[in-house]
Amino acid sequence: MAAIGLLLCGSGVCIAQDSFEDPGFHFDGSFRTRYESKQDFDFDGGEQTYLLTQLRLDFGYRPNERSNVFVQLQDARIFGESMTGAPPINADAVPNIYVDHLDFHQAYFEYDFGSTALRVGRQKFNLADRRLVASLEWVNTARVHDAVSFSFGDPGARRIELFASKLVAVDPHHLNDQSTVGNRYFDSDFHGAFVTEPELLSGQLEYWYFYRGNGDFDDRVSTIGARLLRPLAAWQLDLQSAYQFGDFDGLDHSAYMLHVGVDRNFGSGRWSVAYNLASGDKDPNDGDHGTFDNLYPLNHPYYGIMDLFSLQNMHNLELIYARTLGERLRLQVGWQSFWLNEEDTDAWYNAAQAPLRRADAAVDSHVGDELDITASVPLAAERFTLVVGVSRFFGGRYLRDTGPDGDANFFFVQLSYSPR
Repeated sequence: MAAIGLLLCGSGVCIAQDSFEDPGFHFDGSFRTRYESKQDFDFDGGEQTYLLTQLRLDFGYRPNERSNVFVQLQDARIFGESMTGAPPINADAVPNIYVDHLDFHQAYFEYDFGSTALRVGRQKFNLADRRLVASLEWVNTARVHDAVSFSFGDPGARRIELFASKLVAVDPHHLNDQSTVGNRYFDSDFHGAFVTEPELLSGQLEYWYFYRGNGDFDDRVSTIGARLLRPLAAWQLDLQSAYQFGDFDGLDHSAYMLHVGVDRNFGSGRWSVAYNLASGDKDPNDGDHGTFDNLYPLNHPYYGIMDLFSLQNMHNLELIYARTLGERLRLQVGWQSFWLNEEDTDAWYNAAQAPLRRADAAVDSHVGDELDITASVPLAAERFTLVVGVSRFFGGRYLRDTGPDGDANFFFVQLSYSPR
């Protein structure tokens, strides 16, 4: 089970491998800085601007081809924060997504038995397309779990991954540990099984069972799902669905999600079209809970890079065009449209799964549209990557019905360095 670090260069994150492959002692590291400017994210004239930095130092010892020890230190900080008419960022909150003074980000031992691999310690999970389980590399402090994980199967054939874990809450000024922080997701136990079938149904099939349990919040949520990737004429089909059952906040939980996407490569470019659906709660007073639990996702590249939406109580249409200009410049343009599934009885949830608004009367379901434009270019023998992005959210009738309404803007510039 290779640990995946940075993901998705096109959205401001890049791919890296955390484990070292050659025997002996190893040292490595990476650095990332990103300036962000957000205007009117609360649709009330507020503004946020700040600079984020993230430094990682990697230490590895591989005594032989089968065993490996990996330790990754991380220092994440925020600078130059300014606010106008918006709630301040709480850089001392626990858990934290902005600040983590030098701390252990990952620390694990792994052993390869041949067809079976074992990993014990603080590690990352990135499963399927990361819509439900991801290390969330866009966030300055990212996401890691204290876990025991197994994987077994032959290369090119069925591969099974089993894990038992708990998410690590970031304490900005102290050692990150497993103390209870009063957060539904950070305080949960998270276990699961994930299976990959590389040659099934004329494509690749992935299917899984996840369990998230938190006795303090009376949560016992089970998720079963599957994803099929297969050619469809000149296009590539991505079909994914999941169903949830159990208890959420002590209520009977029954929820679902659906993703249908197709994409096509042509020369130096790519088109993709997708539809996303996540259930909402039809009646907040009936003793049942129907809002899909988005678990531990990477929502950032999927439902608009402004992070105004998660896979909860929503319909989403997505159109993306990406192309390489010249030899190195990668340009991507995305258009997203959003509607709420249950606009009158449930909330609009952002990428952190927090409710942004709830309606107390009949309202229109169309929340708005988002335009995202990003450009990335590798520099200095591809050890540096520069990414620039600009986005605008055009408020729909739901905002006008619930007020205040308007449009929102987002701009970022990111420079990252990785020697590998």
